[in-house]
Amino acid sequence: RECSGINKLYPTYMLESDSGVFLMCAKKQSQNKTSNYALSMSKADLVSKDCDAFVGKLRSNFLGLEFTAYGTGLNPKKIDSSMAQAHAIQLARQELVAVQYSRSVWGKKPRGPRKMTALLPRVQPSGERLVCRTLSPETEGLLPILKSGTAGNLIEVFQNKPPKWNETIGAFVLNFNKRVTQASVKNFQLTCAEDPDTVHLQFGRVGKDEFNMDFRYPFSPFQAFAICLSSFDYKLLCE
Repeated sequence: RECSGINKLYPTYMLESDSGVFLMCAKKQSQNKTSNYALSMSKADLVSKDCDAFVGKLRSNFLGLEFTAYGTGLNPKKIDSSMAQAHAIQLARQELVAVQYSRSVWGKKPRGPRKMTALLPRVQPSGERLVCRTLSPETEGLLPILKSGTAGNLIEVFQNKPPKWNETIGAFVLNFNKRVTQASVKNFQLTCAEDPDTVHLQFGRVGKDEFNMDFRYPFSPFQAFAICLSSFDYKLLCE
């Protein structure tokens, strides 16, 4: 994370392999009503959505409790409503991952770590991922599907593994197998209800502005990176 000087309000985040190979980067965008991060495969161009390196964006709601990451394509609200639906749907952007943080009661300081839920379009036995592309994201997007209780076989749901209280050090702890070395509210591990012992994504601090991210199937690098980016953002009713 680069957040010093002019980057303090709009940080840049670099994703690299353990050997230092550049994979992806993201930058928080200015002049937006809600938090908005552009994700790119190029260090040189972090803001242009028209460049070939642009791979998508992550956007939050006003409270910073819900995030959705989109691929390339158009916001359905900006597609000409007179266009044939079959053509319009092909222009619409995909929803690739969504994250929901549980809010605390107004006026009360939350006890313990954040609670978060991550949603992915389900990967089929064939290895192909279902496509979440809709002209009505307010009712057919990943988060509305979860809230409606109609997820079924459409999405995969992951939740953060609850840490245990350690009386010796007076803090909540998780076993990151030495991949995380510093305490932080941003540290988390994601598991699914079907296999609560297997960690599919973990993220945590190892330095002032350095973090480790480990992920496995069914997460893609983009999905894992977007979820981790959401943990940096301020949560109005969650902090």
